[in-house]
Amino acid sequence: MTNWLKVFLLLFALGLLVYFNSLNNKFLVDDYFFINNPVFSQTKYILSQWDPYSQQSMGVVDKEQRVPSYRPMAQITYDLSYSTFKNHRWQYHLLNLFLFVLASSLIYLFIETLTGNFNLAFLTGLFYLIHPINGIIVNYISASVFAFQLICMLGTMLLLWRSLDKNNQMGAYFLSLTLSVLSLFWHESGVMTFFYLSAAVLLFRKEPLKEKLIYLFPYFLILFCYLIFRFNFLGINDFPVERMFYHMNAGVYLSSLFKVDVWYISKLFYPQGIVMQWATPLVSQHLFLNTAGALLLGLFFILLFVKFSKNNVCQLALSWFFIGLIPVCLAAFRLTDKGAMIEPHWFIFSSIGFFILVANACLGLGKQWKNAGIAVVLILIVGWSLISHAYNRLWFDEKTYALYWLQEAPFIRTTYSDLAYAYELEGDFKRSKAALLMALTGRSLDALVYDDLGSNAESAGDLEGAKVYFNKALKINPYLSSAYDNLARVYFTEGQWDESEENCRRALMLNPLLTKPRTAMAWIALKHGDEKKAIALCLKNLEIDPHDLQTLFLLVRIYKHQNDLAGVQKYELQILKAR
Repeated sequence: MTNWLKVFLLLFALGLLVYFNSLNNKFLVDDYFFINNPVFSQTKYILSQWDPYSQQSMGVVDKEQRVPSYRPMAQITYDLSYSTFKNHRWQYHLLNLFLFVLASSLIYLFIETLTGNFNLAFLTGLFYLIHPINGIIVNYISASVFAFQLICMLGTMLLLWRSLDKNNQMGAYFLSLTLSVLSLFWHESGVMTFFYLSAAVLLFRKEPLKEKLIYLFPYFLILFCYLIFRFNFLGINDFPVERMFYHMNAGVYLSSLFKVDVWYISKLFYPQGIVMQWATPLVSQHLFLNTAGALLLGLFFILLFVKFSKNNVCQLALSWFFIGLIPVCLAAFRLTDKGAMIEPHWFIFSSIGFFILVANACLGLGKQWKNAGIAVVLILIVGWSLISHAYNRLWFDEKTYALYWLQEAPFIRTTYSDLAYAYELEGDFKRSKAALLMALTGRSLDALVYDDLGSNAESAGDLEGAKVYFNKALKINPYLSSAYDNLARVYFTEGQWDESEENCRRALMLNPLLTKPRTAMAWIALKHGDEKKAIALCLKNLEIDPHDLQTLFLLVRIYKHQNDLAGVQKYELQILKAR
């Protein structure tokens, strides 16, 4: 434990050196979802996150036509983080760095537990920490969930080892099972925990096979129950396998899979052009060469595994890396008509295998040529650290990252929406509109793009154009509450109170958690001289989001008009707390 603490402190110091220029990076992409969502503004909704239909149980029938997910631990993390840090960006990044270092130190601890080799364990944890492929964990606020998941996965293994080494200590064993359960609810990639664990057990435990199967059985029972729960009862995130066969044959499938796998593997060796998501159109040319490449890649892994038949560490590394590639066979094609895609964070655990191999190679080189081994280690540490440090700047804000992302992955058209939002924040509505038009794909998600186009037109002063776009969004998706909300705002600006209130009501019917429509209705009530109704609407908003500044300012205005000093002071104090 003393060695682990020293390693943790050393890794934290090195992590600060590599990532200190990322601590003030701004919110981007999915970060805006939880900082602008009233559900995450207070902790009273935490328990509801375990309900897969929590939104519906709260009256939300809004449909954005996105693939649903069930990640309650992730949602709880966002809830608690926002409740604690609000809009202080550096605090989120510092938390992510702490979690990232903790996970890296646990990698060290587990590898040392398996092998007793301090140098191998330390280099593996260090390489994992500084390689640019993993920098997303610190730079992207929403990626904190992957660090938490990794900690749970490593904790599962460490506690199982402790239980077995301490003569089947049941407390550690049940805690291990508990962490394996939690790993499933950060992100669906947690299902692979059980296979990573099995590889380590089969290669490093000395018990008879039957005994291994007995203590591994509860883990797979947990996995089985989770899959039954997720697919049969919830019916969410079902993968439409039949769509794969509709869009491609075996040659196209293998070729496209080979291309995305090679992209990821190449970034481990040559860390340039790394993005959070990369995609390619389905490969329809040179099918023979690409298919042969896919088969040779699989054969290469098998031959390496056989070559290291007397080296359990390298076999474990290869097993983990290969296990991480298996889900890509389906996940890369979840949107088949868009091509094949890959996301580096899918390999947040399996990439440990790569770093074990690199560390082992460095130590092997050092045994034969000590100076050469030291030189290679120093080159890797300095090189990867400098590249990661440079990558941090690309994450500075939404515009910087979106432009870089589009340069490296032009087929991911949703990135244009992120770029458009960045231009809109700058007041450059012309470029924002052009980017949004590039985001249109002819799919159902275009409803969101038209909704954004409407907001863009409204901000540019084109109210008629805004109404056209909002109505286009509603034609594609009549359940899109934000479009009704935005349409209500346009009618409000035009002074058409009845039309505005009607659209506010429609928005609230679809999503009663929205606060802006009630604020607009409160203003309309004031226009009609009904202060009592306006106050009631504002108080309803504060039940949902006690930090909603627009509502608080409106209440202060109303109570000032009524000369109610107590009411003014009460809500002015809440404004100070909300800020």
